[in-house]
Amino acid sequence: MTPSAHSVVTEAMSEYAGVRTRELSVAGAGPTIVLLHGYCDSADTWREVLIRLAAAGRRALAVDLPGFGLAQPRRPGPLSPQFDAFADALVAAHGPVVLAGNSLGAATALRAAARDRDGRVAALATLDEPILARHWLARLTRRRDYTGLFDLLGRLPVPDRVVHAVVALGVSKLIYGPGFRADPAFVATAVRSIPTMAAAAERARDAVRYARENPYTHGPLAVSCPTLIVHGAHDRVIPVAASRALHALLPGSELVVLPRAGHCPQLDQPDEVTRLLLDLTARAIDRPERAG
Repeated sequence: MTPSAHSVVTEAMSEYAGVRTRELSVAGAGPTIVLLHGYCDSADTWREVLIRLAAAGRRALAVDLPGFGLAQPRRPGPLSPQFDAFADALVAAHGPVVLAGNSLGAATALRAAARDRDGRVAALATLDEPILARHWLARLTRRRDYTGLFDLLGRLPVPDRVVHAVVALGVSKLIYGPGFRADPAFVATAVRSIPTMAAAAERARDAVRYARENPYTHGPLAVSCPTLIVHGAHDRVIPVAASRALHALLPGSELVVLPRAGHCPQLDQPDEVTRLLLDLTARAIDRPERAG
């Protein structure tokens, strides 16, 4: 994309549920497409999709979730209620919305749609939703809290440049699908999220805390809006089986497995993700007319 294309994205500070955060937005017709990022990620993960939504004339925004990107730190206590309150405030401020999320953002969006009783979530899209995963990594993170291990790791005298190199390698090998080159600008945002060994230990500790708060289930789910479930076939973090399980739990949902994508399809295939979101938005717009 050219610099002029990137200039269509407006960056500002906003506040939701008492959390001051950064918001990236593009102008256009509604309903607003609200985009939520994954764990250790930021709103920057959605920049290419935002640019394409703007070109299609659709209003959209992406935000840094609490404790990530440039958002204020999370408060002490359980993590899930803080993400839930933040998502509810977003929906209340911008509804009706098409709510979409990747990984942690997918889980957060799904719960917000399930809680919605006023029709403010017009449609839902989940990308590589993690909670229903039951592979070795999911089992390992839920086994214990590993507090002592993370305390030890955080004190290791690992030079920052080594941490940065490992983060960059991890993004390239784990987040992107095979054959996709990591965007240096996006890698820089990942390094910003994990700049030191102490930060890496803290991120790992909170990831385990979140997993242990959500033991393989979201609880009862009743989502009445059009729902699209997307998963990258080459996701090295969360297996496709998690999204297949979610699809089975949500009657009427649509499942799309992108054969080339990894854990963040919005990075690998922004054109395809944008097309799917535009189709979903069109369904949400048409739905009241069909119901009437």
